[in-house]
Amino acid sequence: MLENWLKPLPLDNLWANYSSPWQLGSMTSFYTAGFELPAWHGFPVTLITCDAPGMTEMRDALYSFKCFQDDFDFLDLGVLRKSNESIILPLFKEIFNSGVFPILVTNDSSLNKSFIQALHNVQPNLHLTVMDDRFRCFPFQSASEFPYLDSFLSSLDETSERGHIIGVQSHLVPSSGFLYSEEKGISLHRLGQAKQNLQELEPSIRHADICILEMSALKYPDFPSQIPKSPSGFFLEEICQLSRYAGLSDTLKGFSISGFDFKNTNNQVDAQALAQIIWYLLDGFNNKKGDFPVNFDGMVEYLVEVKELHGLLTFWKSNRSGRWWVQVEKVNGSGANIDLRLIPVSYQDYLDACEGELSTRVLKALVRYS
Repeated sequence: MLENWLKPLPLDNLWANYSSPWQLGSMTSFYTAGFELPAWHGFPVTLITCDAPGMTEMRDALYSFKCFQDDFDFLDLGVLRKSNESIILPLFKEIFNSGVFPILVTNDSSLNKSFIQALHNVQPNLHLTVMDDRFRCFPFQSASEFPYLDSFLSSLDETSERGHIIGVQSHLVPSSGFLYSEEKGISLHRLGQAKQNLQELEPSIRHADICILEMSALKYPDFPSQIPKSPSGFFLEEICQLSRYAGLSDTLKGFSISGFDFKNTNNQVDAQALAQIIWYLLDGFNNKKGDFPVNFDGMVEYLVEVKELHGLLTFWKSNRSGRWWVQVEKVNGSGANIDLRLIPVSYQDYLDACEGELSTRVLKALVRYS
C-alpha cells in the first residue's frame, strides 16, 4: 500500500561508499527501484523525505556517519510521490497505526498540518512540541508563513496542557498570541530564556507525542537555507541537543523537519546540518531509558512540604535516567476515584520546591491537572 504514496530511491544512490561496519549506511535498509518494498512494519524507525534539492546530499552525509549498536535497524523509505494532504494523511496514519516511528524531512512546512492530523486521527489526545521562532497560528501569522497549527489548536479544550513551542522570538508574536496560546494549553518558550539552560527544556520535550522542527528556529549563519530567514535563533549544536532529547522520549511517535529551500544555497553544508540533526535524534532514540512511569518500579519518591499548598508535593526520580516528575492528583466524580498524573519536570524544579518556591512549570501542572 505504501508504494502508492512513496517513490523508491534510484539504484545508483545506494551509498555503497558508506558500507564500512562502523557507518550508518551499513546498518540501513533502503526502498530502492526494481525491488519490492521492505517489510517496513518490522523496523522501529524510518526516514521519508520530500523530492527536493539537497535530499541526496543529506543522505550522503547521514549514511557516512557512525552507526549505532548492532541490533539497531533503520529503514529509508525513499521520497514522497507528491507533497500534498492526499498523500501525507493516509501515509502517516498507516505508519503511526503500525507503531513505526517516522522521520519526515520536507521543504514544505504546510505538510506539518497533515502530519499532525495523521497522528491525531490515531491518538486524539496528543501532546505537541514545536521548535520554531514564531507561533504558526492565524491570525498571528500570515498564510505565507504556514499557520499549520490552526486545526490542531481548534480541537483543544482549556483543561490540560497540550504542547510547547520552543524558541519563539518576542518580536514575531503579538501579545494576543501569547494569551491565546495559554488559553489553549500551549506554552511559548522565548528564545532568550530557552538558550540560558537547554537542560531545562528537556521536560517540555519529554512528554511530546509528536515533534516539529522548523529550521527558522536556527540562526541564519548556521543554516542559510532556512525559510523564512532569521538572524537570531539557536545554534546548530543546540538544536542537535534538543533533537536528542526528543529521541530519548518514551512517548514520542514522530518527528518532522521542515522549512528550507536549497535552490540558492550551499547544498553540501546545509545538507550535512540536516543529517546531523537526524543523527542526534537517532542517537537519542537508540538510548531510550524506558522509564516513562507506567508503574513506580525503579522510581524514588520525594515528598516536599509546600506551605503555599498547605500540604505535601510528591516528586519522583528515575534511577535509570535521573529524570524527574511531579505527581498531580485529580479527584473524579464523587471523590471515590483519584486520577494520578506524572508531569515531567527538572531537578531544578524539585530544588525550587524544597526552597518553598514553585516554578512556572509546576504551577501550570497543578492548575491544569488538579
